[in-house]
Formats: sequence, structure tokens, C-alpha cells
Amino acid sequence: MLSAPTANAVVPASQHFVLDGAGGDPVLRRTLHQPYWAMQSFAYDHVHGHIYFVQTKPGSKTGDLWMTRTDLSGNVLGAMALHSFDHGSSMGIEPDTPGAPYVWIAGDWQSLSPGTEPNSHKIARFKYVDDGLIDYFNHQGRVREFPIGLSDFVDCPRPSIDPYTNRLLLRYMGTTTPWRLALFDLDEVKRAGFTPSTRILTQRALPTNAQLRLTDADHFQGVTSYGQYAYLSYGGPPAKPTDPAKPSYLVRIDMNKTGGSYEHVFPTEAGNSLPGREPQGMAIWRSSSGPRLSFGFSAKVATSPDQFEASVFYKSDLAG
Repeated sequence: MLSAPTANAVVPASQHFVLDGAGGDPVLRRTLHQPYWAMQSFAYDHVHGHIYFVQTKPGSKTGDLWMTRTDLSGNVLGAMALHSFDHGSSMGIEPDTPGAPYVWIAGDWQSLSPGTEPNSHKIARFKYVDDGLIDYFNHQGRVREFPIGLSDFVDCPRPSIDPYTNRLLLRYMGTTTPWRLALFDLDEVKRAGFTPSTRILTQRALPTNAQLRLTDADHFQGVTSYGQYAYLSYGGPPAKPTDPAKPSYLVRIDMNKTGGSYEHVFPTEAGNSLPGREPQGMAIWRSSSGPRLSFGFSAKVATSPDQFEASVFYKSDLAG
């Protein structure tokens, strides 16, 4: 099993996004491939200028997902069905210059012991295919499975990829904190998986909601990283789509620090007017104008509250 890194394990210093800085809303109230399934996360293929969204059916415990491919404005270009993968609350996109990218997402959606809730236990990597379908437990070699060899790993791995440093960030449930973050070199993971020979760039505890001065109702909704910093979103939906939006938060964490430390918790009002607004997903957008910290919201269609729309906002100011 992978052991914890030494206390002085660090990654090179980098700039950080200013959470109260300038930004925009390039995707606003777009309907994805399956209008009755809610957006959970998204990631960018910066080589081809596409966004990949993951959707899940509200209340479902089957691990089934739809993946929707759009342009940078959220116009649907294609879709793919996934069975027995996970809830889809975080994902990574690895661009492939000749064609469609590779998707990194949690898989192995099952109960490992009788009477327990199903959950994810591995990371899956596969090639995106328009109109494709993959069943995790009958994938016929189309999925590369990555068991998590961290010594304190329990379950719920959540991947994200930094397109500037080619690093993979993993959020997971551990045996101590219980939530933790670990940062890896993507190419090393592709060569060796999450095994004892795989180098951990840095690893740390994720602050609890109490340490972040959030409530238990402020649920984790997305994670990504840029340079030495990890970014997370928190929040929840209102009781009814017609109720005012609940608070949602952007959080910046230094991966070179430890324990419950954090750099900034910012209450964002982005998308406050969206009916049934709920934060969903974060990603780094390697845009032609420079790096952007993107964060998403799922919302209800005002005239048809059983249907969902997706919106994406971003922050672009850097400091440090």
C-alpha cells in the first residue's frame, strides 16, 4: 500500500485564483442531453474546445450516468451512457490530440458487504465515444481500472486533472480525517497506477465543515486543482425551486500545508437567480485567454420543475 509522504513533501509554489475577483458566465441555463437528469460535474478538453458534463438521475442508486459533450457555450454536440460507475461528483478529462479525450471518473459502484450502501472504490479511465455505452462490470476491456493503493483509503475516490501541470488530484474518504486530498503526476499514474511505486507529490487532510465555518447542510459539490492549490465548492439546493437560493461557497486550500488549514472561504452569489440553484462541479479551464477556475450550478427549468439546466461560471484573476 502507498504510505503517507514525508511531512516536507511539497509541490512548487504557484499563483492562486482570487475567489472574489473578476469572472464570467460562458454557459448559462443550458439543457444537457438528458433534461430530467441533474448535472453533477464537468471538465474541459482544451485541445478541441469542448466541455464534458456528467449527469445522474435524482434519487438513483444504480451508478448510471449520462455524459454530455458540448461546445464552450454549452450547446450539445454528443452524449454517452455509463452504467454502474458512480454518482459522478467529480471527473477529469485527458485530451488526446488525434481525437476524443480519455475520461477519468470513479467506478466500481457496488456494495462490498451485505447491507451496506453501494459506493465507488476505483478510478476508471476510458475513451469517450459519441453515442457509446459502457457497463462498468461488462466493459470488455474498454475501461482501465485503477484500484487505490493508499494506505488510509476507504472509498469514494474523486479525480480531477490540472491541465497546466498534468497532475491528478484525488479526494477520497480515509481512515483518519476522514476526507483527504492527494496529488499525483498523471503520467506516473498511467504507468504504474496507484501502487507502492507511484510517487505521491503531496497529501493532506481536508478541513472539516466546522473548520471551514460551514454547516452540515453545506455539502461538498466539486474539487479541482491549479498549481499548489486545491479548490472546492460547497452548498445545497433550496427546499423548493421557488425558494431563494441557499448560500454556496468556493474554498481555496494550499496543498503544501497540513491539517485543517485553508486559505480562503468565499460565499459566492453567482447564479443566485437560478431556480433551485445547487452548486455542482469544478474544473480548470485552459482557455485562450489564460487559466480560469470554473464552477458549475444545476438548476430547475422554471416552467417545468422536473427538468434541469446547467450553468458554468468562472474566476480569472490570479495573485501571488
